[in-house]
This record gives sequence, C-alpha cells and structure tokens, in this order.
Amino acid sequence: MDCTASDIARALGAPLLPLTNDQIFLDSLPQREAIAGRRKLVQEGRPCEDLFIVHSGWLAAFRQLPDGGRQIFNFWLPGEAAGIEFFACKVAPFSVTTLTPCRVTRLSRDRLQTWTQASAHAAALLFGLVCRNNVILRERMVGLGRRSAFCRVAHLLLELAMRRNNGAIPKNGGTPLPLTQLEVADTTGLTAPYVNRIFRSMRERGFLTISKDGLEIHDFDKLMRLVGFRPHYLQLLVEAAADEEDRAPAAPLPAPAIMA
Repeated sequence: MDCTASDIARALGAPLLPLTNDQIFLDSLPQREAIAGRRKLVQEGRPCEDLFIVHSGWLAAFRQLPDGGRQIFNFWLPGEAAGIEFFACKVAPFSVTTLTPCRVTRLSRDRLQTWTQASAHAAALLFGLVCRNNVILRERMVGLGRRSAFCRVAHLLLELAMRRNNGAIPKNGGTPLPLTQLEVADTTGLTAPYVNRIFRSMRERGFLTISKDGLEIHDFDKLMRLVGFRPHYLQLLVEAAADEEDRAPAAPLPAPAIMA
C-alpha cells in the first residue's frame, strides 16, 4: 500500500495540515517496506540518508558503548517519523533497530529536499518534526538527571502509552507496550534486575500487568499524579488551535506544528 497524505502528515507531527495539495510528491514515494523484528535499519558511523515513516511496529534509537552497554534514547511508534537527524550528518550519529515487525516508508534526503523546495507546508513540517524530537529528548534528560528510578520508569511508560494513543490519555483498558525489561533499563539508565523490582512494585499496586502482548498500564490518572507526569509536551500547537476553532468562527488554518 502506498503512503497517503494522512500518513505523512501524522508522521511529521501535523495531522491537520492540508497535505493533499502535495499529492504529486506523495504519489512518488515508494511502497511500504515490511521489516522483521530485531533488525538493525541504521548502523552508527555509517552513511544514512533516509527518514523512516513508521506505519506499523516500533523502532528504537540507541548508542552502543565500548564496554558493551547500550543507551536507548528514543522510540518511534506507528504514525511517527524516525531519523530526521541523519539529514544533518555525514554519517549516522546513532543506530536504529526494529523492536517488532514493522512496515515503513523510506524518505530519502533528495526526495525531501525536492519536496521542501516546492512546498512551504513541507518545510514547516520538517521544522516541526525537529522541534518535537528535541522536546521529547529534553524530557528524557530530566528523567535521567533528576527523577527517582520508579518515577523514571513510570514516566517513560506513560509517555509511550500516550504517544501510542495519538497523544491522548488511554481511557478504556490497558495499553500494550512491546518492551522488555532490558529495553526499559537501557532507556532509563538502570539495570534489568532493578527494572524487574520496579515492575513488581507496579504490579502489586495495580498499575501494571504483563501479557503476551507486552506491558499494559492501568489507572493512568492515579499513576500520573503519583509521579508528577505532565503530558503538555506531547500536545501539538496545531491541535490546540483546532480545539479553539471548534469554539470560534471559522479562521485561516493555524501555523504548522511545533511542540507546546
């Protein structure tokens, strides 16, 4: 199946922008590529000129350290775009791997440059994507530097659950997250046994269950209050503007997305 305008818009962080005007570019993109789980898409230190639009499955970005350790610093979920940083570097500054079977569309540097030169919407979306990634990484930095181990893990799980739910708080049932204890540990700067103890505590308090689909987070409101999770950094300005338009007379389309 080919990319659609909504796929591109949602992945680049601006679901309300009229990318249907860019249909010629969208029609030129390659078909979705199926990739098995646990496969490395990008190797750190090697040239990479592709941005990956994720249609299904999960990707992870990480750095491999000389002592064998690994630091995961971001994930990309369905409807998100991975690898914008590669366009500014001669070689990939980090590696990218699939955590689950995925379907992605590769967007090359040349294709993106052609699109941004022809479309103001495309240039604005690219800027919005950079801003979105920076805000998420800054929030991760706060967690690593200042949050307790329990709050660090809970904050990560809450963020990913909301991103999987298009930035909204899941209301009905659990939200499966296909993460292992080691992957959570590598993201939060903890050890797998320490994460196991935190998971056990979360299960005993009714916040977490583990099923065949992965981790499931429950009672979001209570857990958010407990760890001080504030999801404003996941909300797009374009979405807030849309809410205001619902309560006001019709107005021109708001400026393209950057993170609040």
